[in-house]
Amino acid sequence: MNTIYLVRHGIAEDTNLLRPDSERVLTPEGIAKMHLIGKRLHKMGIKPHLIISSPYKRAVQTADILVEELGYTGERFQDNRITPSARYEAFSALFQEYKSFREIMFVTHDPCVSFLTGQICGATNYNIDFKKGAVACIGIGRQSPPAGTLLWYAPPKILLAE
Repeated sequence: MNTIYLVRHGIAEDTNLLRPDSERVLTPEGIAKMHLIGKRLHKMGIKPHLIISSPYKRAVQTADILVEELGYTGERFQDNRITPSARYEAFSALFQEYKSFREIMFVTHDPCVSFLTGQICGATNYNIDFKKGAVACIGIGRQSPPAGTLLWYAPPKILLAE
């Protein structure tokens, strides 16, 4: 069985019509909170075997922080199949390429992450309020197409609690 972690990027700059959405970066608050979230995930024993992020700057920055805080030394990839408008079918193809890794962390965006959580867990009309910095852990029971059970969901409010 695979375990996947779906992570929404940290707090980012507001949308700016003069710059592409893919160029938005994390705010200082977003950076600080993601460091704390990464430390909490480390304390929880989260040890992904692979980290894949969207190529958008805010997702790459979030993945960079998680790599640091988790002490991760394995492979990392960026993939367009988990950008904000990505679809389940694209994610499914991506998962098929890397399903040999037992634990995979995907750093992505909303609405993609909300819909993926619902689709993977068998609730096609389900939409979770996935806050920036939130993490969902899903146990994958069927690999093709990926389907599984939501093991836990932690919004930043929980992950940042003392």
